[in-house]
Amino acid sequence: MKAMKFPEAGRAEIVEVPVPTPGAGEVLVRVKAAGICASDVAAFKGTHTFRRPPVITGHELAGEIVLAGPGVVERRAGDRVALEPHVGCGRCVYCGQGNYHECPEKRFVGVGEWIGAFAEHVVATESMCHPMPARMPFEEAAMLEPFCVGLHAVRRADLRMGETVAILGVGTIGLMTLLAAHATTPGWTVVTDPSAAKRALALQCGADMALDPSRENVADAVLKATGGLGVDAVFIAAAAPGVLDQAVNLCRRMGRLVIIASFFTGGGVEARVIQAKEQVVIGTSMYTAVDYRLAIRLWEQGRLGQFPRL
Repeated sequence: MKAMKFPEAGRAEIVEVPVPTPGAGEVLVRVKAAGICASDVAAFKGTHTFRRPPVITGHELAGEIVLAGPGVVERRAGDRVALEPHVGCGRCVYCGQGNYHECPEKRFVGVGEWIGAFAEHVVATESMCHPMPARMPFEEAAMLEPFCVGLHAVRRADLRMGETVAILGVGTIGLMTLLAAHATTPGWTVVTDPSAAKRALALQCGADMALDPSRENVADAVLKATGGLGVDAVFIAAAAPGVLDQAVNLCRRMGRLVIIASFFTGGGVEARVIQAKEQVVIGTSMYTAVDYRLAIRLWEQGRLGQFPRL
């Protein structure tokens, strides 16, 4: 089969590789749609922390099962599936709790020897395959992966109906967090991003206010819009300089600070303010099958209307 491989940093090539054989509890999936994540770009550049060349990467995908290995119970050839691209060891305390996304030994599609979505076929465990609604396009099913990042963050924040929300950074994950918040607990939302195009898209996706942090005092604007209180929850979806302090300042007392972005060089936050305002800091990473099942239900209910636009 054909695949796109990064043999070394800064170089991509189309190569012929053997079609992988599914083992016990695994299926072979013909890739029908694959998204390009910022982590794939980083892998190409050789700057990603664990997706390192040589590699066939890609983890946002949907496709059709063409072969089921021994021991597969529920999935069969012909099934249209969205793939949740990671799997835990199945033995540790986190896997035992259903929190396999925090498994220290979890494995990812498109990392190391596991061929990723930038190939004609991938192997996946049965548990990774989520049945798609009959009318769902493969392209939208592939987008469930980044959407579930945002949905998991919203669930971690335990948002309540009508709470106010700020999303700092509206790249793909920030926009998906916006959609997830509106689909599950609609309330007033403000987004920030220096890109005019991204702010415009966020407004089209339902944001009530969009601010440019490079030109505006975000905290002052948000405090004014919320009667001096600040927002109930701040989702930090970009690791920009100073963004954590900004989040603390526009979050209300006893509000929640939800960190989605990866900070590899420290965020420089004023802990004293968090303590004094009794704010709750929440980390969020990846997703689980719970998020995929909920995302598919939301799509079926027509609550993700902006998916095609994204």
